[in-house]
Amino acid sequence: MELTETATNLEYKLQQNFRKLQSEFFKNPNSDLQYRLNGLKRLETQLLKYKQHITEAIKQDLNKCEFESDTSEILTCLLELRIAKRELAKWMRPKMVATPTELLGSSHYIRQEPKGVVLIISPWNYPVNLSIIPLIAAWSAGNKIILKPSEISKNIADVIEQLIADTFSSNEVIVCKGDVQVAEILLKLPFNHIFFTGSQATAKKVMKAAAENLSTVTLELGGKNPLIIDESINLKKVVKDIVYGKCINAGQTCVAPDYILIPKTLKNEFVLQWNVAIENLYGSNLMNNSDYGGIINPIHYDRLINLIQSCLDQGAVLSEPIQCDPIQRKIKPVLLMNSKWEHPCMADEIFGPVLPIIGYEFIEPELNRMQSMDRPLVLYIFSEQKVFIEKVLNTVRSGGVTINNCLLNYCNFNLPFGGDQQSGQGSNHGIFGFEAFSHKRGISKQGKLINSLRFFYPPFDSWKVKILNIAFKYLGKV
Repeated sequence: MELTETATNLEYKLQQNFRKLQSEFFKNPNSDLQYRLNGLKRLETQLLKYKQHITEAIKQDLNKCEFESDTSEILTCLLELRIAKRELAKWMRPKMVATPTELLGSSHYIRQEPKGVVLIISPWNYPVNLSIIPLIAAWSAGNKIILKPSEISKNIADVIEQLIADTFSSNEVIVCKGDVQVAEILLKLPFNHIFFTGSQATAKKVMKAAAENLSTVTLELGGKNPLIIDESINLKKVVKDIVYGKCINAGQTCVAPDYILIPKTLKNEFVLQWNVAIENLYGSNLMNNSDYGGIINPIHYDRLINLIQSCLDQGAVLSEPIQCDPIQRKIKPVLLMNSKWEHPCMADEIFGPVLPIIGYEFIEPELNRMQSMDRPLVLYIFSEQKVFIEKVLNTVRSGGVTINNCLLNYCNFNLPFGGDQQSGQGSNHGIFGFEAFSHKRGISKQGKLINSLRFFYPPFDSWKVKILNIAFKYLGKV
């Protein structure tokens, strides 16, 4: 009985939070530019004020070093804030559209309006970045916001809650911490938009719940991001970029390369350059290097160790003996050589420092196979041949693409960032995030002098028929 009462009280509290924000939104459903800018400035101030608290909490949760936290978590948010503050006036401005000849005498424009009360559900792997960047977009668009950070990264969730409380009033943004039960209760509420970052399995539940209220959704998911290398590339120059792309946050990154397709003739050279790059970036004792992070918890650590063993049992080969530390939850990046499409490591996103290597003789059969796979969040192509690059681009679909580097398309906030089908829907960053949390309202205004729409009113006299026939002939020639 006590459990039921607790659940009932929790549900009541979350409903009250929602209704409170909804009531506040109705009082001023289209806040002005200065109000929104003031909120962005306060957020910028608090992010800098909380910098040390953030890095300490992330160290506790993810064993991530301060520099990596500062760049991948705080700096990214500050860059997003800079764009939003600079461009917000332009984003909010009504946009006139052309008036067609048949509507002569009228004018038409698009007005960007807030959706209302929105929900942001963020993950544990980049807990600040993936909470605050969507929040910047939602706030810039004029919404009231409920943010639910992941309970897995509990220390940083506490810091986020306090940071938000010091930045916004409880009439503007509310942080709701908790486990799956909290998320399920929140998803029953009639939010005007839901922004979810996480796994495909959870995304399906989010979409089902959103459908009950016809809430619009943005989904940022992961996927098996392929990295395709061709024979023209100079491995000595680029493998360092691949190592960084895979090793940041110990591979727990939705845009990390998830497997490599490489000509069989280059596999040995790749392993050689990989080892050189690992030592150059992390030294000869990576396991004790604080610049290299750990796995979030024992469950995920054990999952990765078991995955490696399952692949070895089915014929994959290690490029060197595995090094791991269950106390620090660290795994030295693992290359799974001789990987096959049917191996367990190719079934789902790995989300850790394990990288299957698939050798090929001819790329066309591999690309054809990839067409039937789930669409990844990012496609990486390493080639100096334009023909090869175009062939891959035209064959393999993905949310975004980076050529001859890793992570690059995520880092430019002037590009839309988002998935395609299984890797997500909708986009974020810059104006694309603002638009995700906005409703494009088309508005038409009739002028006083000419009302050409009346031509289409009855009675349908012969002169109207003649003009209509002339129009058909003209349109047929255009």
